[in-house]
Amino acid sequence: MIFTNKKKLVALFVLIFLLVILFLLLPEPEVKTSFVTNVTVEKTENPFFVYETINYPTNVRIIKLENKSNITVGIVGDPWNLNFGFVPIGIESRRFINLANYKEQNYRVEIKAYGNISPMISFDKSNIILHKGDELKVTVLLNSTLSPKIGNFTGEIDIVSKGAKFSFLDVFL
Repeated sequence: MIFTNKKKLVALFVLIFLLVILFLLLPEPEVKTSFVTNVTVEKTENPFFVYETINYPTNVRIIKLENKSNITVGIVGDPWNLNFGFVPIGIESRRFINLANYKEQNYRVEIKAYGNISPMISFDKSNIILHKGDELKVTVLLNSTLSPKIGNFTGEIDIVSKGAKFSFLDVFL
């Protein structure tokens, strides 16, 4: 009788352990119904992890190049946004994101694009671990050759950092 109770107890602990692991590995939901118009920061947490999401508005106006000897390019220099301005169809444009971790713990950083601009956006790094003291420059590339037509394209670029509340959970980042 005692032996079967021990089996049940071990099975219960294994089940609880597997449920906790499953909970840790489930991705955060990615539902976007609207986009920010200015940079915003969202902080959330669960019992095991803390999340910080920085949302940047992004847009571009893809134009047809009328006169190839006189190219007009619109440039946005505001450091708080990832707007690409005016870009002729068939041209690539770049913006940069500087990432740094000055905290004691490690963070997993994911960069994602949303909206009708997202098929044209790519990142040279988008799913990385930042250790204490790490600094990194990420290139955001807009490839207008991937545009289905000329016009305005909008969306959002999110930088999501995930940090463990307890150092032994770093393996799950």
